[in-house]
Amino acid sequence: MEAIQKIETLDISIFDEISSQTTEEDKKSMLSVQTAVRNHRPQYNYLEIGSYLGGSIQPHLVDPQCKSVVSIDKRPKTQPDERGFDWTYLQNSTARMMENLKRVAADNLDKIKTIDGSTDELKPEEVGFLADLCLIDGEHTDVAMKRDFEFCLSILNPNGGLIMFHDAQITYNGIFEALEDLTARGIRFKAYNLPHVIFAVEIGDFPIHDHPYIVERLINNHLGYLYSLRSNDKYRRFSNRTPFRLAREILNKVRGSNVSE
Repeated sequence: MEAIQKIETLDISIFDEISSQTTEEDKKSMLSVQTAVRNHRPQYNYLEIGSYLGGSIQPHLVDPQCKSVVSIDKRPKTQPDERGFDWTYLQNSTARMMENLKRVAADNLDKIKTIDGSTDELKPEEVGFLADLCLIDGEHTDVAMKRDFEFCLSILNPNGGLIMFHDAQITYNGIFEALEDLTARGIRFKAYNLPHVIFAVEIGDFPIHDHPYIVERLINNHLGYLYSLRSNDKYRRFSNRTPFRLAREILNKVRGSNVSE
């Protein structure tokens, strides 16, 4: 009962046992989504792409309404990133993650299935269930994000489901293209940002956005909008260094592109 109370009151201490690469607002958004999903489905299946230490699995592991968890992670030592550098993961192994999760709820480990691989190497039937909720937090490139999104679509509950992206301020181009593809294919969806950098896509008839917790976070969406912009502001500061700024000023004068009529 304590775990349920923590989930339904957005008590982020439920994440305390395992370090998670998420902000406090991200954690509240994740618990808001989980609570909304629980409200719609007596039992749900959770799929996660990119688990590292297992931090974001914690609330689903202890949730009695979560029937099954699948974690897909290729477990690379390094992986590319849209920010222009490779990201390094030390001691990145499934065994380490499972030891972490054992401290959280040893009796529930049998509901976790781990797959060491990438979604471009897997077939949907290897997951073993239809997912109600997916989190994409693997390789932070637009190409990988779109690939992971398509995989999630292929195993999503046909009665509707939710796909979340973490670090949406990094893979926003891929997310934009994924939504364009949904529109072109006539797939019904609703999409929105949740503070700080969670981007949610409801597929079909799965109105998570109606839940009071989600409504509240949408009303306070400025938290996510400004956080995302400020997290990328270092690139603007870099491009405004003297050599680049002078070059733009000269180019604007030649083109007249800095003049409004």
